[in-house]
Amino acid sequence: MMGNNREFICLSYDLIGNGYFQKLTFVVLIYFSCFAINQVGASIHEYQNQSFFRRSNSFFFHGGSEGLYASKLHVDPDKKPSPEENHLNGKSFIRFESITFRRPKESAEKKNEMQQKTGLVEAIIVEVKDREKIGGSYLHSAAICCTPDLSKEGSCNVGEVIIHQDPNYPYNPQRIQTFFEGKTEETTMVLQTVEINHTGMYYLYFMFCDPELMGTTISGRTVWRNPEGYLPGKMAPLMTYFGLMSLAYLGLGLVWFLWSVQYWKDIIQLQYHITAVVGLGMCEMALWYFEYANFNATGNRPMGITLWAVTFTAVKKTVSRLLLLVVSMGYGVVRPTLGGVIFKVLLLGLTYFVFSEALGLVENLGNIDDLTGKARLFLVLPVSLLDACFIIWIFSALSQTLEKLQIRRSMAKFALYRKFTNSLAISVLLSIAWVGYELYFNAADPLSELWQRAWIIPAFWNLLAFVLLVVICSLWAPSNNPTRYAYSEETGDELEEEGISLTSSSVLLAGESANKQLERKERRASNADLFRLGEEVEEDKRE
Repeated sequence: MMGNNREFICLSYDLIGNGYFQKLTFVVLIYFSCFAINQVGASIHEYQNQSFFRRSNSFFFHGGSEGLYASKLHVDPDKKPSPEENHLNGKSFIRFESITFRRPKESAEKKNEMQQKTGLVEAIIVEVKDREKIGGSYLHSAAICCTPDLSKEGSCNVGEVIIHQDPNYPYNPQRIQTFFEGKTEETTMVLQTVEINHTGMYYLYFMFCDPELMGTTISGRTVWRNPEGYLPGKMAPLMTYFGLMSLAYLGLGLVWFLWSVQYWKDIIQLQYHITAVVGLGMCEMALWYFEYANFNATGNRPMGITLWAVTFTAVKKTVSRLLLLVVSMGYGVVRPTLGGVIFKVLLLGLTYFVFSEALGLVENLGNIDDLTGKARLFLVLPVSLLDACFIIWIFSALSQTLEKLQIRRSMAKFALYRKFTNSLAISVLLSIAWVGYELYFNAADPLSELWQRAWIIPAFWNLLAFVLLVVICSLWAPSNNPTRYAYSEETGDELEEEGISLTSSSVLLAGESANKQLERKERRASNADLFRLGEEVEEDKRE
């Protein structure tokens, strides 16, 4: 952080990485105790006796980072807000509530009882674009805290974090100081609210420079709010998006329901599976919309709604992939059952569900900035590998199904699967292209400076899944003639039918040819007899 981008990134990674594996264990335990816990933190960042970490010649604690829009209403920092004012639209702020610092007893005993300021902890609020204003980059020094040599130049005060103030924007970055007094072991920040007047990605750090404060811990919480609610800036557009997707799934479900009612006597087994996926999609989008709406209104994410939303997402993703797989295998079209392969299909689906559920829980439980890119990559890797397994198996099965249909010369089913294959191929190509864009986006924006466009990344995957589901619904739509696409026991193997037909045609042709040859032979024989009879008559006349 301090002085260059690499330092800034490392500052965030060091803190979050140190507690990652403990957090993963905590998530597993919290899943089974979901009914005992009502809420998890979100835009309300809570700190529970957490330690500071050394960086350069300073000690820091990462208090959070979120995208915040500029405030539309003025916030009075000296006025204590009422509960009703907390929900007033138009305000954008970071509020410090019950922030307490506790230093080691040994450190406190070294101080003078009569001395007022015996230790300093600073809260630094910095917009990511102003990161180089913190530290000694402008002073050609790698130091974060002011040293006696730098103090002699008049650029900073000893024991404080170096901040280069821009005369045009004197309050950015913002510094809030809290002092220990005498030999006290604890000190509490004054309750105050910092108004956000410029749209940007903001980072909060608690820092101190005195080595004697090593071992100090922090407790309390900070509340972050945007003008329209508590949703972080990069998540706010998703609430509207999930609302629109809920309506889209509702429309698809209504059309599919009307089709099913119209041809309810001709519904095939595969169409029941499609109905299940449509229903899961409707529930998934609705749950995410209500989860985001509650998050935006209260700043907390209720454990129950979040768990249900994550679980429905994992179930829907699993069932959707299983549907694509069994359709690709020709289930209900060229084969009545999956046979022994059903166990492999279910095992792959169960494995995918477990890893997808775990990833969803870790991403959505806790503060929204708890995961770094490296940590998320570690969790995404198993899901990505399983997705690759699904893709390979699906296209392998499609190849075999198309080959069977071509051999059997079932042109209607072959045309259906060709359309299905082309749709899948296009979706896979789009997915690969989007993964490349996502990797580029994350690599080019490690500090979330493009946070206002970050919502597009997850939105694309939901949209692509919906479009693919619409394609499947149109291809396997209920109709009054379902047997044209369904497996039929009465006809049996189409290849045998066509073979019998061809054989019988050949027999008929062969029979006609044999009859013609016999007629020719008879004609020839009769002509020969007449010729002999004529010769005998002539000989008799001569005699």
